[in-house]
Amino acid sequence: MIEGGFAWAAGARAGAWTSTGSACAQETPHLKRPPSEYVREHFWFTTQPIEEPEQPQHLADIIGWIGWDRLMFSTDYPHWDFDDPQQAFKVELTDAQKAMIFRDNAKALYGLQ
Repeated sequence: MIEGGFAWAAGARAGAWTSTGSACAQETPHLKRPPSEYVREHFWFTTQPIEEPEQPQHLADIIGWIGWDRLMFSTDYPHWDFDDPQQAFKVELTDAQKAMIFRDNAKALYGLQ
């Protein structure tokens, strides 16, 4: 998902999206698993637009909920308000997290070596 944000997807891990017996299940009786599992399995997200919560650690929490392996960096260049990769994250990322977001996740999605 490009330019759709990603913080909203953390909500897929709670509430109606996590239970096959919920109100959501009444609208989607053909699903064999909770909708959150389908999102986790089939969706990839980009960082543009990146959410900027008041507490920077909350951004890391959100990414953890959707999966560090499902987020790819997106600059939105050449727009005037593009994200600089060196300044996009207000929270400290580990080297492994940086590698996933800035390189490895895109390689996995596109089947690159």
